[in-house]
Amino acid sequence: MKLSHYISKVKKSGDFKKFIKEDPKAYLCSVFFIRDFSGKHNETSVDFYSPKIKKIVSFKVDGKIQKIPIYKKAETIKHKKFIPKKLGKIKLDVDTLKLIILDEMHNRNFTDEIKKILIVLQNQDDRDVWNCTCFLSGLALLYCHVEDSSGSVLFMERQSFLDMMKIFRKNK
Repeated sequence: MKLSHYISKVKKSGDFKKFIKEDPKAYLCSVFFIRDFSGKHNETSVDFYSPKIKKIVSFKVDGKIQKIPIYKKAETIKHKKFIPKKLGKIKLDVDTLKLIILDEMHNRNFTDEIKKILIVLQNQDDRDVWNCTCFLSGLALLYCHVEDSSGSVLFMERQSFLDMMKIFRKNK
């Protein structure tokens, strides 16, 4: 399904209209997806940055639109504050993204099947990037960044859960 469909559903909701009335300068800063290809547990969340309260406000898209009551601080992992950048016109959609990842996996001779994908779309270094974490058959994770404007894979790395367990054991 196209990203614009989710965004327009949010913008038509009463919760969003109330929110944008309170802060008309708020803007779309990220979108979060979970796509489960085996268990069918899918989630979508559309996030807006509110300059007025300096926090990210999320709207869950699940049949009905629901404003998530917890405001997210705009901080990095190291707790440095930042102002999220506005997303531009998005070209790719979630279904196309899976095909791009599968194609790149094939090019790198990765034979695992994608079971679940966690996806965050946000602006990084002045370009919209899809950050994906794929849970693969064969007990592995695949990290992948896809540039929205070109559809090209910027980064891809596969890690085995067993290799990660060896690293954790070494550190203990």
